[in-house]
Amino acid sequence: MSGLKVGEQFPEGVAFQYIPHQEETADFKVCGIPIKYDTAKGKSLYQLKHHETSKTFVANSSRLPTEFKDKKVVIVSIPGAFTPTCSASHLPGYIEHKDELKAKGVDQVIFLAYNDPFVMSGWGKANNIKDDFIIFASDANAAFSTSIGWNHGERTARYAIVIDHGKVVYAEKETELQGLEVSGAEPVLKAL
Repeated sequence: MSGLKVGEQFPEGVAFQYIPHQEETADFKVCGIPIKYDTAKGKSLYQLKHHETSKTFVANSSRLPTEFKDKKVVIVSIPGAFTPTCSASHLPGYIEHKDELKAKGVDQVIFLAYNDPFVMSGWGKANNIKDDFIIFASDANAAFSTSIGWNHGERTARYAIVIDHGKVVYAEKETELQGLEVSGAEPVLKAL
């Protein structure tokens, strides 16, 4: 498959892993437990364990988002957390334009990379992200990205996909790995 096309339904069976932000695990030295983010079913209930006290925190089900089919979601794929373009330009653009994205009806932005969920969570913490509007998910082994032909070797490529109620309404891959011409916050906002 070569990318996703506008007008297509987002593929079924796609799942990522991520670690939700919780105050109990906000300290950089404390790790949460990765959970599955099933794009067809939304998030599952999860448990987070605070390693110092062994206290378990269970999410309130009222905080769980609805399914992809009921939301407008932006997937932003990057080659890797803590890499120069991703850290200096790509993520900061989405943080800066968070309110504009919400005003355009975006329910969630998913930053996706081949890194494991612990690295992705650490990148979110390093950037002071404290809610679930922007989440940091792992495309393990770049499996999803490879399935659509948008990988860069063993890494995820740099691209953006907008899914509106299950349908792909924007899908663009950068021609240059460091480029932000089609996957940056500003071009995505223009497309919304």
